[in-house]
Amino acid sequence: MPPKLLFVYNAETGFFNKLVDFAHKIISPKTYPCSLCALTYGNYTMFPEWAEYLQTLPYEFEFIYKNEWGHTDVYDKYPVVALQQINKVEVLLTAEELDGMESLEALKNRLNQVLQRVPEV
Repeated sequence: MPPKLLFVYNAETGFFNKLVDFAHKIISPKTYPCSLCALTYGNYTMFPEWAEYLQTLPYEFEFIYKNEWGHTDVYDKYPVVALQQINKVEVLLTAEELDGMESLEALKNRLNQVLQRVPEV
């Protein structure tokens, strides 16, 4: 299995949850609990710049809601960006680090930095 980037949102699956998240993001974006969502998505769709950036990475990637995250033994705060390799999951960006980011550019730059220390795929 090739390495896969896992982007875990601080949100849960389900229509009602998505509706509440959508409203929260519009009504009170400063208190929206998912910094990863706020950095990578507008009110309706993924930012084109983020989608284009993801296509440049030499990894598969998956977007996961926190109730789908099966690695709470590795990390249990959200959001989180991790790398899954065979039977190992490694946290690349913690919730605290993501919460401190103020732009999509900062996220891309930091992800590039941490991916440099990952062995070639």
